[in-house]
Amino acid sequence: MKGFSIEKAVPDPTTITGSVPAAQQAETDNGKLSDQLTIRNIVSALDFRKWGETPIPWANPETGSQGTITTVAETETDAGLCRRFQTSREAFDGVSLYSGETCMERDGAWMLRSFAPL
Repeated sequence: MKGFSIEKAVPDPTTITGSVPAAQQAETDNGKLSDQLTIRNIVSALDFRKWGETPIPWANPETGSQGTITTVAETETDAGLCRRFQTSREAFDGVSLYSGETCMERDGAWMLRSFAPL
């Protein structure tokens, strides 16, 4: 009698039943997170009447990183006040350019909505 054998049962690698996109990893580098908060604080505290579109240097003594905020644009939406910006980040891991956005929440606190390499 010849029948089904558990030893011969192997998965077919060519069959795909579905897939799930890889989850975006949250920033786990505490140095980069600290730099992002430093940049957010400077952008949110910026006085547009005195700024005059000159580059704004920033430095984070906790990480040794530094950079320059070169562009800031303010928009008012139904959700509230938001500021988009571009900055450089010079750190031990290299020099990078980033764009980001920070928005004022209903309670008056600024939240960094995006921060990504250019």
